[in-house]
Amino acid sequence: MSLLYVDQLKKSFADRTLFSDVSFEIRPGERVGLIGVNGSGKTTLMRILMGAEPYDGGSFGMRQGAKLSYVEQIPKLTADTDLYHFTLEAYRPLLDLEAEAARIQKKLEKDPSDRDRLIARQAVVLDTLAREDGATFRALTRSALIGLGFSEDDLTRSVMSFSGGQVSKAMLARAILSRADLLLLDEPTNNLDVAAIRWLTEFLRQFKGAVLVVSHDRAFLDDTVTRMLELQSGRVRGTDGNYSRYMELKLDARELARKTYLKKQKEIRRIEGIIEQQKRWNQAHNYVTIASKQKQIDRIKADMVEPERDEKAIAFRFPTPAPTGNEVFVLNDLGMRFGENRVFSHLSGMIRAGQCVCLIGANGCGKSTLLKILTGQERQTEGTFKIGAGVRIGYYAQNTYDLNDANTVIEELDRAFPLIERNTLRGYLGMFLFRNDEIEKRIGSLSGGEKARIRLLKLVLSGANVLLLDEPTNHLDIASAEVLENALERFEGTVLIVTHDRYMVRRLADRTVLLTSEGLVEPRDENEDLFERIVERRAEKVRPQARTEPDNAYLRKKENKQLRAKAKQEISRIERLIGENEDAKREAETALIDAQTTNDYRRMQQLYETISALETEETDLYDRLERAEAALSDIETEEET
Repeated sequence: MSLLYVDQLKKSFADRTLFSDVSFEIRPGERVGLIGVNGSGKTTLMRILMGAEPYDGGSFGMRQGAKLSYVEQIPKLTADTDLYHFTLEAYRPLLDLEAEAARIQKKLEKDPSDRDRLIARQAVVLDTLAREDGATFRALTRSALIGLGFSEDDLTRSVMSFSGGQVSKAMLARAILSRADLLLLDEPTNNLDVAAIRWLTEFLRQFKGAVLVVSHDRAFLDDTVTRMLELQSGRVRGTDGNYSRYMELKLDARELARKTYLKKQKEIRRIEGIIEQQKRWNQAHNYVTIASKQKQIDRIKADMVEPERDEKAIAFRFPTPAPTGNEVFVLNDLGMRFGENRVFSHLSGMIRAGQCVCLIGANGCGKSTLLKILTGQERQTEGTFKIGAGVRIGYYAQNTYDLNDANTVIEELDRAFPLIERNTLRGYLGMFLFRNDEIEKRIGSLSGGEKARIRLLKLVLSGANVLLLDEPTNHLDIASAEVLENALERFEGTVLIVTHDRYMVRRLADRTVLLTSEGLVEPRDENEDLFERIVERRAEKVRPQARTEPDNAYLRKKENKQLRAKAKQEISRIERLIGENEDAKREAETALIDAQTTNDYRRMQQLYETISALETEETDLYDRLERAEAALSDIETEEET
């Protein structure tokens, strides 16, 4: 039985049909990867399934009662709270049950007249909490956030204070904890480091529900999915297995189709030769043969299917670069601090001409900062570095701040390269899939993938002989990423790439270097995988540390006693406020009944708003009570140890 079915779905924009015959199903527990070139409609399809985008034909549906959860590429925040409680909203049904249990207990203590009904309801609520991870969901929330790379201090920070990439991770944590029957994930690895990708991979392997994931991360797809779908030429096709298996079968099928097509073409030419010969003989029985042979050609043509061509992909190569000195970059005890925060220190080493060096490391370790130092956008706080003779740097930043949203595509290129003829620029734009009216689009209206193509083109036109690339495949589809890899493989200059794309590292790297806070680390031998070091270092950071006894136990106990008394006072104060809130809400509800009796609609509206505000305040008070009780529990636990 299918969990989700999609039947002949169609979507068009103005005069362009995005897709016209999308049909597939997802069964319970399947992990399905969805690929396709940028602009093929992957994200639009996801939004249609979530009900956030209209469609023009066909149908789709979920199994009755099934729950769907979606994590989009560029999430939007609508409310501010700390990271922990933002993520905890994944368990809103359990939080509501906890709040109800607390209200029932208060009512039992204050007014036992309805005791039997309240006790019966309390038993149902507590039983549901016991069955639905009520005792562990807070620990699961913390574990998910730590696994995705957040620190303990991050948990209490406002979610609004995080970067877009970190918000994406928070959204991802909330979605995967929601216990949905089907998770829709749109490029979930874009802002994750290797350790976080490993955590997500393990989570999805153990996840009981189904997953539909759009991703260009080939290694992630290989490690995660059990079935592949590709959105191509307006249709979806796929097969069981991971990405590598799908590509093997696709290439095999394409080669078989090509050979079959050529064989039929050859047969048609043979029969056409017979027809020409029969025409030259010009006898009555020859025309009978001609008619018979023509019918044979018509039958062959009716069954012929032209081999499928790849959808348009970018096509380029870097021009031959000018030579540089042998020593391109020399780092000498380089370090960087932001205030009291030390990002890294003691970076020493050399990058030589012609090398392709892949720089890896955990999020926040300073990889992008190092590139900015080398390009002069940041100034190091410790040590020195030297740039070799003849070096001309081309820099591909992870963000798109180097593009002017107000410019059109052609204006962006025109202003960056005023000495290049506009017709020549049009030709280059065509190679990067910007044709006709597309060159008049505003930069601000482009997708992430389209902006990535513009920035790649600017890099090609820069004439750089040393390329510094910060996560260059983040917004590229798989086909474009492979074209970029082909171009870098042929590039005769020097390349330094910051990436978590394991496929790219395996294919291109002459050297792989791990950036840590204490310095640069290279493999101890050719068989060592530095990506594993990142995972190990993350595990060390989150492993609970042994508690040490303070030097003055008396002072510590005295401090705990004061903290315990303060926590109890806070609990009593919040409980008093909850009681006052309940009294106010009861009065408002009584007044509302009177207003309904007299049909005083204005008064009714005022009372509805009052009750709604009191209910919001009540939820906040119970959250504060929960935190205060947890703080008291921590203090008492520490006193016992």
